[in-house]
Amino acid sequence: MLRIISVFIFSIFISTSVYSQIQHGTVNGMVFDPTGSVVKGATVKLSNPLTGHNSQATSDVRGEFVFNNIPFDLYTLQVIATGFEMASQAIAVRSNVPTRTTIKMLVQGTTASVNIISQEGLVAPDSSTSSITLSEEFITRNPKINRNRGLQEIVATTPGTATENNGLIHIRGVDDGVLYVMDGIPITDRLDSVSSSPLDTDSINTMQILTGNIPAEFGGRSAAVVIVHPKSGIDMPLTGGLQLGGADFQTRDVAGNFGGKIRSNLGFFFNGATHRTNRFLDPVDLGNFNNFGGGVNLNFRSDWHPSAKDILLFNFSANGSNFNVSNDEDQEIYGQRQKQRLRDRSQSLSWQRVWNANTVTNVSYFHRTHSSLLNSNEAALPIFAEQDRRHARNGFIGNISHARNGHNLKTGVEVQQVAPREYFKYYITDEEEAEEREISEKVIKFDDDDPFIFQDRTRRTQYSAYAQDAFSPAKNLNFQLGLRYDYSRLLVKDQQFSPRLGVAYFIPKSKTVLRASFNRMYQPPQVDNLLLAASAQARSLSPFEDATHSGGAEIRPEKMSAYEVGFAQDVAGLFKLEAAYWWRNFRNVGDPNVFFNTTIIFPNSVNKGWSRGVDVRLDVPERKGFSGYLSYTNMRVLQTGPINGGLFLTDEFIEIGDGTTFIPDQDQRNTGSFGVNYQQQRSRLVVGFSGRHESGVPLEVEADRLEDLKAARGSELVNFDRGRVKPRTIFNFMTG
Repeated sequence: MLRIISVFIFSIFISTSVYSQIQHGTVNGMVFDPTGSVVKGATVKLSNPLTGHNSQATSDVRGEFVFNNIPFDLYTLQVIATGFEMASQAIAVRSNVPTRTTIKMLVQGTTASVNIISQEGLVAPDSSTSSITLSEEFITRNPKINRNRGLQEIVATTPGTATENNGLIHIRGVDDGVLYVMDGIPITDRLDSVSSSPLDTDSINTMQILTGNIPAEFGGRSAAVVIVHPKSGIDMPLTGGLQLGGADFQTRDVAGNFGGKIRSNLGFFFNGATHRTNRFLDPVDLGNFNNFGGGVNLNFRSDWHPSAKDILLFNFSANGSNFNVSNDEDQEIYGQRQKQRLRDRSQSLSWQRVWNANTVTNVSYFHRTHSSLLNSNEAALPIFAEQDRRHARNGFIGNISHARNGHNLKTGVEVQQVAPREYFKYYITDEEEAEEREISEKVIKFDDDDPFIFQDRTRRTQYSAYAQDAFSPAKNLNFQLGLRYDYSRLLVKDQQFSPRLGVAYFIPKSKTVLRASFNRMYQPPQVDNLLLAASAQARSLSPFEDATHSGGAEIRPEKMSAYEVGFAQDVAGLFKLEAAYWWRNFRNVGDPNVFFNTTIIFPNSVNKGWSRGVDVRLDVPERKGFSGYLSYTNMRVLQTGPINGGLFLTDEFIEIGDGTTFIPDQDQRNTGSFGVNYQQQRSRLVVGFSGRHESGVPLEVEADRLEDLKAARGSELVNFDRGRVKPRTIFNFMTG
């Protein structure tokens, strides 16, 4: 309690205002005629040609209109009414404080010019954050190969992103490390097909992906921030839909949604989906043995505006998946059958209060639960393993946002409590096979008469506070300054003050934005299997303890310094070009390892590391039905041992001792993606063509193992001269 009070006092002293993590605002206003009378029934459109965002409203009997849940971005507001000239106005949504505007229409024919107040460009002149906004149209057109990986496949179109098996993604050299934020609620737990159920993309309206100069209100993960704006029924009539799908590998897909406005101040949206496939996981063998699974996703969101100044948001989700863990050829012949069951649920309630034209507060509570159950049969080869892992996370967020004299002041506090409970058991079923697979002697000693058993539980708390300001000290010069404080006891007590500094300079003549930033980031270790990975039992199996006495059980939070310089260029309104050179220095790098051929991941940390690279992104706004994008990244990642924590079964890591440098598996030197879309408004025909290229991850194996690998199934996918997996390029075509 003393720490909570101290954190709260810290936030109050830094600023007199607090900012909500909810990254969407409200646009409202009134439409008048030249005499000052209100215009009823005018069509009001809010659009962003670059992201494809389009919203439409109608002015009521008082001439008023409102757009809710609008992501932070630049927009053009157009008003069309019978007998009047079309009016257009630029709108910038930068805060939870409602954006209020008035539109005065001109009578048609009274002037030769159209009342265009301004036309917004393709670059944000005041932003030092590297970000990409993806609209519902973009998300819908992205091919859904596997619904459990849909979210990651969309995020992977962002520059700086490398993909791994089973849909895992790494951004700018960070293993996983993506913070998802939905309606202001941070999701610091892993969201991937082998840990829990990712958010279903059919429930997403817009996504914003931040990779450089992360604002101070976001913490707990160090790779990037993905702000998810879920679909809402508050601005649409009651409507619904049903989707049925089928594909190769006996894939079946059913999804449906229903929602809309019940009353003028109350709306809801429900989305449900289920899918099954014979290729749920990326197989460990080209034979795709024992690979079957499916999942269910249920999402509900309601918006209630009890007054003109209050908004209540409620979110509920329940997800689950059952799947077989795929086998290699020997395991399939032996008869191994491992099954995993994942479940997760979440609830959140947020109250936003608009006190005046400059001040907004937000209070939120959230609760999340995750569970993972792994079962094996007696024919497991060479290891029998079973697991029952659960954890619950409760959190409270209190924030204020205040705009004053050109300053957007932001500050807030956050408290989270996480309660993990773990049970894990394994033993060797075939000692000869275990030796052939280079399992260490310390691991082989556990058999069915004397198995390795671990069981533990705990409850820990994390505290955070932040303050931030965005202002312009001179024309075309903008600063974003912030400071964040994090304290965690998961499982090691640690803390950090993290400055977030960004600057942007806009050159109006060329429509160029020059950017630079410095961020400190703090990421506690992932909670999944953390108790075991940091235990004395796991440490006794670690090869680093005996070899160097420098590896150990403590897994400390990852601490990172991130730097970036870059620019954004509006090229004659035809396209936007962004480029950034970035570098990151790490201490206690989080880099989990996988338990043999299973899907269980154990957290560990590497002593230090660095990553650096160049990101390039080109976005083409829709014109005559065509739109597109192109992303490219060149990067390098290097880490230095020793390794702490984890659960290691083999001695193959023995050479990564104190001071040993190595290339981790997220080192993907060249990655790129592109997409070209066409939509004919009249016929509603949609055509999309997209692709992705990856240059290949490193092998990082001992030289004496290369001959064995060359004789293994799938060796044709490896370039042994380069010591990397061969490059791959994937193309997607869709129409509908």
